[in-house]
Amino acid sequence: MNPLKLAALLAPLLVMGCATVETRTTGTQSPAAEGGVRLARASLDGGDSGAAITLFQQVLKKSPEDYEARLGLGDAFVQAGENERARAAYAEAVRRRPAALEPLLGLGRVALVKREFGEAEKRFGEARALAPDDGRVLRGLGAAYDLQGRHGEAQVLYRKALALHPEDSAARSNLGLSLALSGDPRQAVNVLLDIAATPSAPIQARQNLALAYGMIGNDQAAESVLTSDLNRTAISNNLGYYRFLRGHKPAEPPAGTAP
Repeated sequence: MNPLKLAALLAPLLVMGCATVETRTTGTQSPAAEGGVRLARASLDGGDSGAAITLFQQVLKKSPEDYEARLGLGDAFVQAGENERARAAYAEAVRRRPAALEPLLGLGRVALVKREFGEAEKRFGEARALAPDDGRVLRGLGAAYDLQGRHGEAQVLYRKALALHPEDSAARSNLGLSLALSGDPRQAVNVLLDIAATPSAPIQARQNLALAYGMIGNDQAAESVLTSDLNRTAISNNLGYYRFLRGHKPAEPPAGTAP
C-alpha cells in the first residue's frame, strides 16, 4: 500500500497533540470580548462548531488583535474540518504571540491531518523548544514520526511522556499502536490492556487494542473489543484491515529483546 494511504488509515488511531479547547482569560480583553470568547468556547465544547465560528468572528470584527478569539477560531475550524482556514487562524495567533504554545500545537495538528509530515515535525519541534515536557507536544511529535514509519523514535517520545505523566492514557494508547506496527503486537496488548477498559480512556485505546489482537491473529478477541464502539459492517472492515497488516508487518523482535 502507498505510504500516504497507509498513514491516512492509521491517523485516526493516534491521539495527536492538539490545542486545548478551554476558556482562557488573560485580563487584557475587554469585558465584551471576554464574554464573547467564553460563549464561543461553550458552543465549541458542545460540538457546535458553526456557532463557535460565528461567535469568534464577531469578537474579531470588533477586536481584530484579540489572540484568544483568533486561537479559538482555529480550534473551531479544526472541529469543522476546515483545515486551511484553521491553519490561517493559528498562524495569525502565532504572529500575535510568537512564544505561545497552543497555536503551534494547532499548526502541528493541521499538518498531521494533511499528512505534511515535515511541517508537522517543524511545528511540534518549535513547540518542544517552548515546553519540552508537555505531553501534547511529545504525543504530537511522536505521531508525526509514527505516520512516517519511524516507530522507534516515536516510542522514545511516548515513553518520555509517560515517565513525566504516568496517567497520560493518550500517550499509552499511541505507544501501544506504535509497538503493534513495529512488529511487537504482544507487547502492545500488554501496554493497552490496563487502559482500554477504563471509562476515561480515549476510543483510540480500544481500537488500538483490537488492532494489536488482530495483528497477533486473535480476531475473536479483536472483535470482542470492537463491539463496544462499532457496528457489524465497520467491525468486518477492521478485521479485514488487520488481515492486511498481518501480511505486511515487520518481523517480531527476538525473544528477550527490550521493547
